Amino acid sequence: MTLTRPAPVTAPSTPPASRKEPLQAAARTYAELPPPVDAALRAMRLDALLGDPADAANPYGRAALADRVRAGRLPVPGALHDEFVPRTDGGHFTTAEQLARALRPLFRRDLALSQAWGVRPLLVADDGTGCAPARAGELAALLGPAALIAVTGTVLRDAVRVVDARGRHEPAVRQWHGTLAEAFADLLACESLVAVALRSLELPDAEAAPALIAAVGYVVPLVAADVRNALDLVLHETGSGPGSPRARALDKITEDLALAAVDWVASTVSQVKLVRELTELTDAVPDGRSPDPEGAGARTLFRLGEPVAPGIPAAECHRALAAALPAAAARLADAGDPAHVALARAARRLTTEQRTLRQPLRRAAHADPADPSVRALADRQALLLLAAAVLGVREAAADAPGTCIGTPDWALLALVRVTERLDVPLPTGLADPRDNVWAVLAHRVRHHVDVDVYATRLLW
Repeated sequence: MTLTRPAPVTAPSTPPASRKEPLQAAARTYAELPPPVDAALRAMRLDALLGDPADAANPYGRAALADRVRAGRLPVPGALHDEFVPRTDGGHFTTAEQLARALRPLFRRDLALSQAWGVRPLLVADDGTGCAPARAGELAALLGPAALIAVTGTVLRDAVRVVDARGRHEPAVRQWHGTLAEAFADLLACESLVAVALRSLELPDAEAAPALIAAVGYVVPLVAADVRNALDLVLHETGSGPGSPRARALDKITEDLALAAVDWVASTVSQVKLVRELTELTDAVPDGRSPDPEGAGARTLFRLGEPVAPGIPAAECHRALAAALPAAAARLADAGDPAHVALARAARRLTTEQRTLRQPLRRAAHADPADPSVRALADRQALLLLAAAVLGVREAAADAPGTCIGTPDWALLALVRVTERLDVPLPTGLADPRDNVWAVLAHRVRHHVDVDVYATRLLW
């Protein structure tokens, strides 16, 4: 079989001054929130090596990967190993966030392959027998959820293509626009939390992120399961029933959950870990008396794609997340347009829930993790962290003109979804953002842009 691939590209790590501006412009074309140029080129090269996923003759295509025995014998692209080796040792690794972005083409393709090629090398290298990034075990724990989000996004794009195409001639199919918009907002929320957790690994304290990692391991599989259920319903109701390629792709994700350690068992283990970190999370909740509860430096945790400010104390990570809800609500209070006003009202409602949980969380900090009431508190805390990540990432991206992730509609829909999961009454009179979010989602799919927070262009 002959794969159609672009010519090999050599990306210098420090391009000459005369070439920097064109390369930076190319990176901005690659994504709304661009990675370093060399990282973008490596990601595109990996995507090209994996080939067209729809090509039945492609050994890395969806049809071939459905055969587990055959997929297990596939050769690993040689250049992939260098992604896990620190740059000081001759590899490409610089930060956890950039590694996840470089591996995103793999993560989009198949969950089992992502575990074998993108996560397991870190688990092996973490034993000290090979070159590995610092905190490789924690990084591996976050890449599994990152892969789950990416591969679920692939099925979401498939569902959007079906609904968008049929909806032009069958008005009844348009009833699924809102459902797919909600799925999009859910995935953006999950990826926001994962991205902040990945960025927290850049903090110097090795104990900086256990609570955040536990929250990711718990809440992402739960929300992703809701998304898969919604996609299953939409696909079934629009003619892609059991046995169709799209339905099989969704089934394959479900079958791979345990292998990738993102199933309900792994989620329950993470919930127990989260219970044990309640003291740290409760202490981080702002008391409302601090004029700047986030800390100016800690806000860089939310500026995706940019370096994390050096010297941030480890405690600032959780403080920044906990403060994102009240801080965003306060800063949005004077917003004039309806979308920002609605976002402020939703943020205030969740801030009230955060304050309400402060004392119960403090009392439960040393309780038995098996206590159902304590687990319920941990569940609510994880959802509030998810909402905080949404607001923090949205507000930071708003400083970059023209970015989808900086607009209020998706964030409002994500907060509405969190509020519904918390079973907290929504503020009355909120504008429904689903039509606007669907319009963004459909535009992305039509123009071959991924459904990620960075708005990355797709090769296939």
